[in-house]
Amino acid sequence: MEKQPAYKSYFFDKGYKDVGNIVKKTWKNAFRPVTNELGRIKTVFAKNVFAGIFTVLCDLVVFSVITLAILTGVSIFSLFFLAGVAVGGVFVYVFYSLLAVLDWLFCLFIKISNHCPYCQIKFMLPKYKCSNPRCGAIHTALRPSVYGILKRKCQCGTKLPTTFLNGRQKLQAICPACGKDIKDGGRHIEITIPVVGGHSAGKTCFINMALSELAKEAPKHGLVYSYSKILDDRYEINKKILEQGKTPPKTSDMRLRYYQFYLTPYKKKIKNLISLCDIAGEAYEHTNDIGGQLGYKNADAFMMLIDPLSIKDLKKELSAKINLGKYKPSDQGMDEVLDYLVTTLENVHCIDAKRLLKTDIVVVFTKGDIPTLEDKIGATAVKKYMKEKNISSIYEAQNKVCEKFLKAYGESNFLNHLKSKFKGVQFFCCSALGHVENSIEFRPNGVAEPVLWVVDKASKSIDLKDKWGKRL
Repeated sequence: MEKQPAYKSYFFDKGYKDVGNIVKKTWKNAFRPVTNELGRIKTVFAKNVFAGIFTVLCDLVVFSVITLAILTGVSIFSLFFLAGVAVGGVFVYVFYSLLAVLDWLFCLFIKISNHCPYCQIKFMLPKYKCSNPRCGAIHTALRPSVYGILKRKCQCGTKLPTTFLNGRQKLQAICPACGKDIKDGGRHIEITIPVVGGHSAGKTCFINMALSELAKEAPKHGLVYSYSKILDDRYEINKKILEQGKTPPKTSDMRLRYYQFYLTPYKKKIKNLISLCDIAGEAYEHTNDIGGQLGYKNADAFMMLIDPLSIKDLKKELSAKINLGKYKPSDQGMDEVLDYLVTTLENVHCIDAKRLLKTDIVVVFTKGDIPTLEDKIGATAVKKYMKEKNISSIYEAQNKVCEKFLKAYGESNFLNHLKSKFKGVQFFCCSALGHVENSIEFRPNGVAEPVLWVVDKASKSIDLKDKWGKRL
């Protein structure tokens, strides 16, 4: 273990020093009578040589017995004391090892983890700062160890808890890589969901509107929602722009921008911290632009947004009927975005192209307010399909309708690639704005549902089977 700014437990530091000091003093005191007698003999010799010789001969017999007894006694005492410290050390070692394992199992079972939104690394245990404001020492491994079992004593004298079970989360936690603050003292379940899509697919509008809608939808499902701001997010700014009936500037970030919020069942003490991650669509034009993003490697699931107008055959069909410019169509094909995403994931996970990725993906058709789209993949199309095919599950019908739609417009290759690479695929159709930008209040439709679906899939504590009709 890396050296910590704390005092080691008595049995691993001071105990052995005490053994050495006690043994040293004991040996010194034990032979004091012999030293005193040698001084007396010297005085006797000075007065009478014959008396001195007689005294020495007598003392040789007596001191041989005394010395043997002293040596035996001191040795036994030293060994007993050393054994006591050693046994105590073994007991403490076993106890703190068991407690450290229990703390680790607690984190593993609950799935406590942290994903830094700044440097994007994932870890279980952050670093902690001493709670004494005049100290601020950094403890890199605050867990049961040679420095303490339930608590350790910082070099400033402050006692710090060493497990989540007795309050470690109350300390200020920081990322072990970049040193930025970590929320809740690191005691939460982190779920990271990158939102991918081409430029003008509507990622930024979708994320910001989904957050607003989740605040309204969460209580209906027994969930507590709260937004959690980080240093460089733009949610409050984007929210005000959207409330004015305007769209926020498109994302230009070439690395993931995190939007974080809590979504946790009522009365659950350990919160789910969800991160929806935005990135410029231009990043998907070159795999090198997203290849270095650790957020992709550590993602729990993915959400892919598709602008229906990026489908060439559909765009051609609609161009003769409506002014497509109002919908800001994306000119980046869905195949291109998917290829870049899959290639990146294969690279960061070091897996063969033939292997299945162990993550789920939710595919969301955006701009559902485009005329005729409701009858093709929207709620109307889903209800019609359910009635025709006698299907009870809305979500199964939604998948069938969207798959049929993709095949009809020449996107079978995209569909086959998608289903062959990801563990699970679920389609949705939504409109983040409800209508084209015209300074009138936006009316989002269906933006919260895809997020709830993917979070339910990724979270152990959230169970929305009453909504879906099954446990995901």
